[in-house]
Amino acid sequence: MEKLNKNEIIDLVAEEAHLSKVDAKASVDATFDIIMRALLKGQSVNIKNFCVFEPKTKQGRKGTHPKKHVEIAIKPKNTVVIHLSKDFKGKLN
Repeated sequence: MEKLNKNEIIDLVAEEAHLSKVDAKASVDATFDIIMRALLKGQSVNIKNFCVFEPKTKQGRKGTHPKKHVEIAIKPKNTVVIHLSKDFKGKLN
């Protein structure tokens, strides 16, 4: 599977939107920053026909240490769940 990194995204945005790389970088950075700030505030981000980013708190639980085989407490943590849109799922399959 081939990966697409941030610099490649910036190059593609510059090409498709007929922007300079500096302007494209500013646009991509601003977009990612806006999404990140919204998620940090606990807001969902809905990008129509693409996906929904949703902040979620995973509750703490009990687990087992894989080497020592003793019970350990796993702390709660914050994460982000991504739900693909129905249209995007259809295109994937």
